[in-house]
Amino acid sequence: MRASEFHEWIAREAPPHTPQDEVDGIMAGDPDTVIKGIAVTWLPNLHVLKKAAESGLNFIVAHEPVFYYHPYFYPYGDDRHYPALDLPEKQATPAAQVKQRLIDEYGLVVYRLHDGWDQFPHYGMGHALARRLGWEDRKLAPEYIYGTDPKPLKLLAAEIAAKLGKTGIRYIGDPDLEVQRISLDWGSPGAIDIVARAQRNGCQAALTGECLEWRDVEYARDSGLALITGGHCATETPGMEACCDWMTAQFPDLPVSYIDSVDPDHFA
Repeated sequence: MRASEFHEWIAREAPPHTPQDEVDGIMAGDPDTVIKGIAVTWLPNLHVLKKAAESGLNFIVAHEPVFYYHPYFYPYGDDRHYPALDLPEKQATPAAQVKQRLIDEYGLVVYRLHDGWDQFPHYGMGHALARRLGWEDRKLAPEYIYGTDPKPLKLLAAEIAAKLGKTGIRYIGDPDLEVQRISLDWGSPGAIDIVARAQRNGCQAALTGECLEWRDVEYARDSGLALITGGHCATETPGMEACCDWMTAQFPDLPVSYIDSVDPDHFA
């Protein structure tokens, strides 16, 4: 299978849930490249590209961009978005140039699987994250609302950190607040929508990946909702590990491996 043929295949298997905003596709490399092995990852940073090259995996399936670029940006944290036109400038940066040289030297192709994977049945981001947290049997509402054993916010946050493999985690709210119901998000969705959904479903807290402090954290605080921010990488890694499992079953004759992007968070 060539890289271009993979794009046609995955569009049938995992169509984007918002096709008008589709961002999935080849981000770097020659579309005519024959796929010899697949590396699945959260984000194709330099570490991942090097590991893929060393392992002979020339096709990289990633959830996030390779050149620090997303085709749209959402300044208001809602459905209004504007095109981002700075890809050439970002590709010209020293860091991007190092990546490009590595891609060229080893004949790599980097593919983005974002919109098609977020809501993929059973394996997608929310499903996989809930399983990692041990919440798959605790869903209370279709909008990713889960019940927990009643416990203080500080203990719930610590449990989430441990299950995500983090040495620490940030949370906003009264440490002793008793949480019995929590909403689940991942990545970097707008917290105004998160708060509205959580409160509509009677939650005391919301879990997400990353957020804007001046907008999202303060809106949650003013709304009286506790917020746990697990990080973009940590909250989406389970979903891409599940993607690797699914890909392995789809391509039994190809080597398929997961390469960890490595959570960037450290805590003093």
